[in-house]
Parts: sequence; C-alpha cells; structure tokens
Amino acid sequence: MAKAYEISVWDPHSGKFEEFVDVIKSLKTAFLASGVSQVELLTGAAGKDVGHVVVIQHFKGLADNGALNETIMDQEPMKQWREAHPGEFPATLLTHDLYQEIDE
Repeated sequence: MAKAYEISVWDPHSGKFEEFVDVIKSLKTAFLASGVSQVELLTGAAGKDVGHVVVIQHFKGLADNGALNETIMDQEPMKQWREAHPGEFPATLLTHDLYQEIDE
C-alpha cells in the first residue's frame, strides 16, 4: 500500500510567526493523538515558501487518510484543541493538497 501525505502551506500573519508556531505545534499534538501516523513541521529556508510553514501529515495510505478525515473532528483531542483555540487563526492557508507515494 502506498503511503499518503497531506501537505499544507501556511503564511503566518505579520508579526504572528512565533504565535503561529506555538499554535501549529499544539495542533500537531492533537493530530497525532487523533490517529495521524506522523506530522512534520517545516519552515521555508529558500525559494517560494520562505517565511511560510509547511505541515506534512503522513498516512498509511489514501484509505487511511479518508477514514481518519471522516472522524478526526469528532476525536476528543481535536475537540479539546478547538476549544482551546477559538477565534482568528494567526495564519492564512495557502495550499492544502493530498499526495500518494509512487511505488517502486
């Protein structure tokens, strides 16, 4: 089964980079507690994503991704995260895409 990856690119609001990093780290914890296999947080060092934050969520495959996306917002860690983070998000979502690994 080919692994699947959800990749999101965020543009933190002006003066809110550190605040956004704290928020996205807490969201990573909620994702992992809700069943996402692995989450990587990156920041652009060169090229088009300098100053942006890239979030890569790893899944066992497309079916796993789909099944989890159907229920993740009902998972207790996600409910708790949403309650702890009401209001405006300190970044703008630029892209959110789903990729599948190419089998060798």
